[in-house]
Amino acid sequence: MKKFVTLLSGGLDSPIAAYLMMKRGFKPIFLSFLTSDDLKHSMRKKVSKIIKKLKLTCNLPIKTYLIDHDPNLMIFQKECERKLTCVLCKRLMLRIATEIAKIEKTNLIITGDILGEQASQTLDNLISYNNIINKFIILRPLIGWDKNDVIDLNKKLGLYEISSQKSASCEYNPKYPETHAKKETINRSEANIDIQKLVKESIKRAEVLEF
Repeated sequence: MKKFVTLLSGGLDSPIAAYLMMKRGFKPIFLSFLTSDDLKHSMRKKVSKIIKKLKLTCNLPIKTYLIDHDPNLMIFQKECERKLTCVLCKRLMLRIATEIAKIEKTNLIITGDILGEQASQTLDNLISYNNIINKFIILRPLIGWDKNDVIDLNKKLGLYEISSQKSASCEYNPKYPETHAKKETINRSEANIDIQKLVKESIKRAEVLEF
């Protein structure tokens, strides 16, 4: 069975993107990033509930990587252009996803991106991720979907209540996020940090669970 690494944020979109691939017979490897001062583990609990619900689609053991993302975001906030935080964050997530894909012996990466849904999902910013996924295939099953259609499918699958639950949110979002990131400004910011070290350290502290 062909596997895919899929980013799971705990929102409405990413579970549906995973579901659409699972429905076609692909097996997910979930990757979720835990951020902010989550003393009650609300995000961890939410992600676990989503995965258990999605597991009913394939009825197979599902591997999940949970990574504490705060150390990375703190470095971006301190060393990089502030308005680029969301773009740099997504680029790092995709780099980590490709490393996990190598470990899991797949070249397929799935995201829940909807065009223009967030600052990191404008057309310019989506293009800025292309060089991260060289030699990998990235699919965005929801790229042209209407948000109401995503909500309707969440409700149909019994995911809406879970995905709508409040959980610890990211505290590193810039007040004015970049929506039209340019290659030169991204390269300038990333030159201030050791990207490969961030990737390696993220993989090292990953908690791997099976559901």
